[in-house]
Amino acid sequence: MDIFFFGVFNCKADAKGRVMLPVALRNQMAPVLKDGFFIKKAYYSDCLELYPAYEWNRVMSELNQKSRFDEENLDFIRMYTAGLRQIEVDANGRLLIPKDVIGMVGIAKEIVIAPIGKHLEIWDKDTYEKAITATKEEKKALAKRVMSSNKNVDNVS
Repeated sequence: MDIFFFGVFNCKADAKGRVMLPVALRNQMAPVLKDGFFIKKAYYSDCLELYPAYEWNRVMSELNQKSRFDEENLDFIRMYTAGLRQIEVDANGRLLIPKDVIGMVGIAKEIVIAPIGKHLEIWDKDTYEKAITATKEEKKALAKRVMSSNKNVDNVS
């Protein structure tokens, strides 16, 4: 079952790395809660990525198709999966993020959980706000580059 997450959520992490998930987010996660999740440091950004197990398994299947005899492939997979942990949402609706994983991205107390399609990003609130800040001109230029680069040549609309 594919789930596309939506909504940006402000949460707090306690000293043990527990994050109480908002009810609206738990409701979105309900179909995949029993299978658990995988969390890791993002490859490009200073945030964590939270994948439902089914989606992480899909990502790993894709990576597993790469030759293990190519050193560059192995280097990438090592870096991409750094800090990977399997985690669950507990009976109280809390996500327990291991302290060493939190430390990888400097999450303090205030966090933001933001959707990126089929997975979620978990940010320190200040870092997230800096990451999404851009001038109107920067936003226009980025949108033009991203949205015009994937034009389907068969699309006649």
